[in-house]
Amino acid sequence: MNIEQTQYGYEVRTEHITVFLGGVHAQLPKLAEAYPDFKLTRLKQIHSDAVVETKDHALDYQVIADSHFTKEKGLALCVITADCVPIFFYDPATNLIAGAHAGWRGVASRIIPKTIQKMIQLGSFPQNLQVIVGPHIQKQSFEVENDVRDQILSSLGPLSPSERASYFEETSAGKCRVDLSEVVKTQLQQEGLDLDKVFNLHIDTVTNPDFHSYRRDKDKSGRQISFICRTQ
Repeated sequence: MNIEQTQYGYEVRTEHITVFLGGVHAQLPKLAEAYPDFKLTRLKQIHSDAVVETKDHALDYQVIADSHFTKEKGLALCVITADCVPIFFYDPATNLIAGAHAGWRGVASRIIPKTIQKMIQLGSFPQNLQVIVGPHIQKQSFEVENDVRDQILSSLGPLSPSERASYFEETSAGKCRVDLSEVVKTQLQQEGLDLDKVFNLHIDTVTNPDFHSYRRDKDKSGRQISFICRTQ
């Protein structure tokens, strides 16, 4: 999959879709100017597991959910992040697209598998889905309490001790670094997706100043906007 760096982030453009992965300068007015033919539509994200259909740009920032899907052309499904995982799906067979916001709570509550399951209900086959995972907090920056780790890993179902150990490394008493990227990869695999069709930038938002990071900047952190849009 070809990806190009732009002044506002990274862009993947094919004959049928455009996926934009935003950086610090990816704010709504600038994106609206850069993509005048797209209707950028946001959700009110609350770290839930809610997956909804987006059909009307008039509902921009009116619907509470953390994942949305559509078949509408020109409707850009936005995901807003600052360390959380922005993940986008495209099914070339049904023309369905989806975008999900998955922080650790979203990963733990399986918003990614629930998005895929909704697409399957609407006629998609898992092996057809193309996936793009945007910049998010990486393992070396994601130190958490062990109870958070356990909530995240519970999303994968029963794991042997050796399987569990592959997703984290202990750093101190009661704390560890968790590999969210690897957990997401396993969730995709468990839903039957072809990992050869999964593209992950593996950019750490915490250590890369080109991206907003709540963990790095706390309440001073901004948010970046990413989106997927059907163009054909």
